Amino acid sequence: MKKKTQKKLSLLVAAVALATYNIFTPDAKVKSNDIDYYVAVVSVSDGDTFRGVSEDGTETRFRMQGIDAPETGQAFSKRSKAKLSSLILGKRVGIRVHKKKDGFGRPVVWVETPNGLDAGEEMLKSGMAWHFKNYDNAENYNKLEQEARNNRVGLWKDSNPTAPWEYRKSKRYKE
Repeated sequence: MKKKTQKKLSLLVAAVALATYNIFTPDAKVKSNDIDYYVAVVSVSDGDTFRGVSEDGTETRFRMQGIDAPETGQAFSKRSKAKLSSLILGKRVGIRVHKKKDGFGRPVVWVETPNGLDAGEEMLKSGMAWHFKNYDNAENYNKLEQEARNNRVGLWKDSNPTAPWEYRKSKRYKE
């Protein structure tokens, strides 16, 4: 799909989401007071990356703070993407910025679902992401990954799951 057509489609999806769900109306379920702004999630790329449209119509690609999910083509990548999609796609989510831009120009953010859940925590609980300890030292994220590992939930059912950073590294040297 051409970029121009894809952008138009994304904006159309956002407009429909806004009209249908009235997602920029304050929601009593949102619990956090430290949200920087809200976006309508229009697409999910994988288990830790998504696109959202702000109230002013600006579309941005975001990277979630503290987690790393399987890459496209890697074991559990489709399930991880599906889990994040179930949490945030087509919904109004709260964004708290950790870092304005990563190496790919994406804001690195914590995401709060409409019902007040930390999307990163939910991805870890379900075993659909690793705690990205190289860039995050949150003890709650570490604990949630350990619990998922111990209970063999999600990708931890695999006898020897490959961390996304290791998968990316192996692909770089083969290409």
